[in-house]
Amino acid sequence: MMTDSIVIDGVSKSFGDFHLNDISMTLPKGCIGGMVGNNGAGKTTLMKCISGAVIPDTGTVSFPEARRPGDIGVVFDECHLPMDLDCERISRIFAGLVPNWDAAGFSMTLKRFGVPMNRKIKHLSRGMRMKVQTAIALSQSPEMLMLDEPTAGLDPAARDEFLDDVMGFIQDEGHTVLMSSHITGDLERIADYIAFIHNGRLVMFDEKDAILERYGILRCGNMEELERMGGDSIVSVRRSEFGCGALVDDKNGLREAYPEAVIDDASLDDIFVYTVRGERR
Repeated sequence: MMTDSIVIDGVSKSFGDFHLNDISMTLPKGCIGGMVGNNGAGKTTLMKCISGAVIPDTGTVSFPEARRPGDIGVVFDECHLPMDLDCERISRIFAGLVPNWDAAGFSMTLKRFGVPMNRKIKHLSRGMRMKVQTAIALSQSPEMLMLDEPTAGLDPAARDEFLDDVMGFIQDEGHTVLMSSHITGDLERIADYIAFIHNGRLVMFDEKDAILERYGILRCGNMEELERMGGDSIVSVRRSEFGCGALVDDKNGLREAYPEAVIDDASLDDIFVYTVRGERR
């Protein structure tokens, strides 16, 4: 029986004109959860609410399996480390702050990441700074990792290496990962659950395999044909001079009902684009 790792219940938060609205979802222990959304959708705000960096206006976040603060390692997309310190000094500081700090593990992780221990943070690229933050999170012996856009700014080889590290972390069934990313291919590769957030609202949350099995793209020459075939299965529509397409949530049923129809499998990228740029139904 799976136990819950993160329980988000009715979380809302407002900043000026932005509103994160009534977010509820539960991520089981031992899974990788991925959050997808455009810039300003609310992913970082939700991540900060989950981590405790921001207090929700309403709603609650709980960690049924976390026994101590060090159980949760957090990596935000912005680097808040002192720019004039090098990694050797940072390790000594964390050794005095974190009871389970693994200095040897921190050094080994940075070596594997190709980050010099004696180079100041201000002289590191954005990608290297992200690697330092990730190494810090891993060196606290956490049971849970929260990663906000961790692969942004990394080259393909570095991204592949980073994802391998995340997969290695989750091999311990007691570990859990929550990761946001604009790179849907990364989440399609490693995530077990996917949350789509748009304009501060949770528009979809389910197991990744169930989402990919359910959704498809129905392509037709005109809207009349699209509406006739898609019916209530249409989630959103995109039109062009060459025809129109619809994100549908019952591709297998439509394929059976209309064997002549062109219905492609939908990737997470397709679902993201239709969610953000399509006409919602």
